[in-house]
Amino acid sequence: MDNVFVRVEYEPGTEVLKRVGTKEGYTLLGLYEGIPLTTYGSRYSSQPETITIYQRTIESYCHSDPDRIREQVRHTVLHEVAHHFGIDHNEMPIWIR
Repeated sequence: MDNVFVRVEYEPGTEVLKRVGTKEGYTLLGLYEGIPLTTYGSRYSSQPETITIYQRTIESYCHSDPDRIREQVRHTVLHEVAHHFGIDHNEMPIWIR
């Protein structure tokens, strides 16, 4: 994962929510942006892959409980890393969906 940048943003903007097709009543905790390894193999793309974690969304989802936040951040990062490796939602183990 040499070409993957992980960043934290306060919350996803309206444009991001529209672009990824977030349905009403759902929220976005994290986002992987890039070309999965299954698409380009071991060659790196010219753009760094990006995993964005949304702080406010996770805090709200976890009711500001520090232990729950810590676990949710871990879960969200693993979920987005799975996308980097080309694993879609239907292929992910249930514990990481």
